[in-house]
Amino acid sequence: MARVLVPLAQGCEELEAVTLIDLLRRGGIEVIAAGLDAGPVRCSRGTVIVPDAALATVLNESFDMIVMPGGLPGADHLRDDERIAGLLHRTLESGGKVAAICAAPKVLEKAGLLENRRFTAFPDAVEKGGSGSPMEVDGPILTSRGPGTAMDFALELIEQLTDRANRERVETALQRP
Repeated sequence: MARVLVPLAQGCEELEAVTLIDLLRRGGIEVIAAGLDAGPVRCSRGTVIVPDAALATVLNESFDMIVMPGGLPGADHLRDDERIAGLLHRTLESGGKVAAICAAPKVLEKAGLLENRRFTAFPDAVEKGGSGSPMEVDGPILTSRGPGTAMDFALELIEQLTDRANRERVETALQRP
């Protein structure tokens, strides 16, 4: 079973965080939602999420993918936490993937992971701009534009981590048009 880390920072975008966590779990993927600090995370619109763990308790574990929700100031907190940059590099070096949505590609940018890569992000979230597409997949780097693309992004992550049939199973159960 694939393992995914979703780091949660104060001020993250709740629509993205919950959609990503929920759909990945529906896809049979083990998801660890880890707060940068111990305790609940207050999201950008005031929703409170109780993470599965504090990041400090899972730092030495390995993951097949790290998926970062955006939102502000959540993405700034992720960008400024050196533990996240280290986890991203370690995950890629071990053959894993990293994914970021909305403002979270700024974390990848600071970590030096967007050089010579196709990516997208919320407008003006990163210095280099991005493609403006709803989603980009460039090797092990996956990015998406914002809250409105969260469901499609989560379904793509399911396919990347498992297979197309599993993605279709999850999507069919959602009753999307």
